[in-house]
Amino acid sequence: MKYYRLNFFKYSYLKRIIPALLLLVLIVFIFKYAVSHTNSHDRYFNGVFPPQSPSEVPYGIAFPSLKFDTPLTFNTIPHQNKLVVGQRDGKIYWFENDQKTTDKNLLADLSDEVGVVWDGGFLGLTIHPNFGTTGKNYFYVFYSSEDSNNKDFPDFYSTLGCDTEEFWGNYLVLERFEVNPITLKLKTGSRNLLLKLRMYGTTHRGGGLQFGNDGFLYLATADQTARVKSQDIKNNLDGGVLRLDVDKDPEKSHRPIRKIQKHGYEDEISGLEYWIPNDNPFLSPDGTNYEEYYTLGHRNPHRMTKDRESGLFYIGEIGEDTHEEINVIQKGKNYGWPIFEGDEPGPNCGIKMYNDMPHEYPLVSFPRTDANCIIGGFVYRGDKIPNLYGKYICADYGNGEEMWSVDIKTGDYTLLGNFAPADIVSFGEDAQGNIYILKQGEDVNLYTIMPSTISYEGFPKNITETNIFKNLQTLEVSDDLTPYNLIESSWSDGAYKKRWMFIPNTGTNENEAEKISFSENEEWEFPIGSVLIAHLDLPIDDKNPQLTKKIETRFSIKGHDGKFYFLTYNWNDEQTEATLQKESIDEQVAIKTKDFGVRYQNWHFPSNTECIVCHNGASKGSLGFRTKNLNMEFPHNNTKINQLVNLSDKGIINKIITDNDTESLPTHKPLNDDTATLNDRARSYLDLNCGYCHRPDTGNRAEFDLRLFNSLEETGLLNAGTLTPLGIDGERILVPGNAEKSILFQRMLSTETTTMMPPLAKGVVDEDAVILIRDWINQLQISIN
Repeated sequence: MKYYRLNFFKYSYLKRIIPALLLLVLIVFIFKYAVSHTNSHDRYFNGVFPPQSPSEVPYGIAFPSLKFDTPLTFNTIPHQNKLVVGQRDGKIYWFENDQKTTDKNLLADLSDEVGVVWDGGFLGLTIHPNFGTTGKNYFYVFYSSEDSNNKDFPDFYSTLGCDTEEFWGNYLVLERFEVNPITLKLKTGSRNLLLKLRMYGTTHRGGGLQFGNDGFLYLATADQTARVKSQDIKNNLDGGVLRLDVDKDPEKSHRPIRKIQKHGYEDEISGLEYWIPNDNPFLSPDGTNYEEYYTLGHRNPHRMTKDRESGLFYIGEIGEDTHEEINVIQKGKNYGWPIFEGDEPGPNCGIKMYNDMPHEYPLVSFPRTDANCIIGGFVYRGDKIPNLYGKYICADYGNGEEMWSVDIKTGDYTLLGNFAPADIVSFGEDAQGNIYILKQGEDVNLYTIMPSTISYEGFPKNITETNIFKNLQTLEVSDDLTPYNLIESSWSDGAYKKRWMFIPNTGTNENEAEKISFSENEEWEFPIGSVLIAHLDLPIDDKNPQLTKKIETRFSIKGHDGKFYFLTYNWNDEQTEATLQKESIDEQVAIKTKDFGVRYQNWHFPSNTECIVCHNGASKGSLGFRTKNLNMEFPHNNTKINQLVNLSDKGIINKIITDNDTESLPTHKPLNDDTATLNDRARSYLDLNCGYCHRPDTGNRAEFDLRLFNSLEETGLLNAGTLTPLGIDGERILVPGNAEKSILFQRMLSTETTTMMPPLAKGVVDEDAVILIRDWINQLQISIN
């Protein structure tokens, strides 16, 4: 009986509990589904934006089966369908000029002699124009040697100056060797010196090496970090284009009179295996000056190439502070350095133009907004791209990676596109006039210039067509967007910013490929098709800063190639619409002053190219989207929640983060946070406003890393060399205890394009930040070695 009643009780209990359990399971399942499943979001804000940037790439991979380690020279072997590529490390290869070729062959290995020092290495190669003829089977090479300890040293950026000379035991070598025209092998014992010059500092080598149509050899040399050398043809062979007769024709040339081994240091050599053309422009029968000079006044003519049609030489000349130059070489001309930089006065150093010569102005003087480190190319004479015929092709190394075509008659230049693989260091040309791109890096491809078009077809013409705003007046946004904020915005001339993100998914947040890849200290990686939006409002009343004008809405879109591209929309005066801004422009914005007057503030709308300067490859295309900048509370469903926790809960990032975790994660300290230390606030500001560029792998020439996770010693600020002095006695990048002598502080004070930092789109000084950084520097008590 008891047994029966017990079983009956169990049966009755289960009869009641099973439906409840099933209901609970169903509720849990529905809740889990609701949390992990959302409305599907198609890439590119549901297809509103195209998967590629407006600028179609004007290049493609050449010889896809071949890879090189930082190729720097590219030559065609005369009368053969073969190409020669020299690597920065001194290894020289040849291969068939056939896109299907799979083999590269070692022609010579000079790596035991070549010193890969800062921007040195194997810099130039040219082949005698009569190669294949007995007695003319010569290759000529120009390189920096290893140091006195047979090492690739120095490997740091040295200080620039007017007469700086830092000798580390390296030399700049111009050398000739014989090559078998059939086997294309270096002939043993055939190497001969022409020049051996002391290498000073760690940069500015020149390296352009070409034969002219006159049969003479032309070599471009640089100032070797000592500016005055470019106006001195008595004491050195630097800062000019040298013209040499390597055939030593007695009807055209004479033996060198002045040799550096007699008038310089005994370990230097000049005047071997060449004579001086009788019509060189700086002849000196009494031996007072070096007669090798054809032109002078050059700073750093990294690449020099010949237009096969006109025979003229073009130089891409890397500037110091204000401009990059393209110069057309003319006999006996003075290109002005250091008295001039581009079209404007240079650092001068208290000297005059040699012999009071006039300044030969450049064909192109690129401002800093368009180029940071110009790499000279070729005048296009191929037949595959008719619209480029007769245009000079060049590019910028680092930052924007812009590729330019230049009208050789007017100097006007046009953007061809941006080189996404980054780090162009040289160009090449084959017998058919095709132009090749050589980039820095290990195991890299060669590239070739190809036809391209720049079109905004398919892009939203105005903000309405983007569908991001439900209401253009209130800026109520689409439900598909997720708002976010930063602890502090980077400085944008006083503008306020609102931000949203769009992360594509297929209706579930369980797919790792559809999530943002989280990193505690480094950059976050976004799924392809993600869209980040920043809207900027500019205060237009000094008395009431809350009175604003919609000025600009910016989009960062991660394209199908894994790179971000950028669009900006310019709001009209009526505040009813914003139109796609296709080119960078400046507009004057009227602002009421406190005394009821009106002042005008310049607002710069950046181009896609300018955006890439800051949103560079090292930053992975996004700037503020970092753990330290997002680690804050944010309004959510009538309450507040930590942004990182919210993104984790929604499955937007691939990291589980709880409230307890946020305390140990890095956190930006805003400049007005009185609870934070002065050091934390200053370092946070520099990280946010400077660290996206002043860090490794950006192509920027400064040698310090301002990211927050570095200690002050690890940033390199305390021992960084001064790239461009401001003329302040005792100046350094950072002088602890003295803001006035600190270049970092002085650049923050400036709105001059040649001096200011950040270098783009800055028209107003961030006064609060200036005070912060001044106080921080002045209280530092650290000794500098």
